Amino acid sequence: MDAVTMDSIDWWSTYGFETPDLAEVAKKVVSQPISSSSAKRNWSTYSYIHNVKRNCLNCKRADKLVFIHSNIHLVSRFSEAYKSGPLKKWYIDPESSFLEGSSSRFEEM
Repeated sequence: MDAVTMDSIDWWSTYGFETPDLAEVAKKVVSQPISSSSAKRNWSTYSYIHNVKRNCLNCKRADKLVFIHSNIHLVSRFSEAYKSGPLKKWYIDPESSFLEGSSSRFEEM
């Protein structure tokens, strides 16, 4: 097998021993599932901001409002209220070792 036919996670597991820090990050990155949900979320926000009542907004202004809305939502995830309030069950620290290993742990939640 070579790098072209070998799965990327297997390649990093096999040949990444020379750069263990880089291999660890690479394995996390290539293990992430591909999804269009963030794009769909932005389109949903865009349709909320640029609706019939606000159709006088130009595209540039609507884009800025979507950008601000998305970033406020992202920043709010790092607040203590987000981690301890009613949304606590949905908060998982991305650096947590909880994410590594079996997916059966998620079923226990």
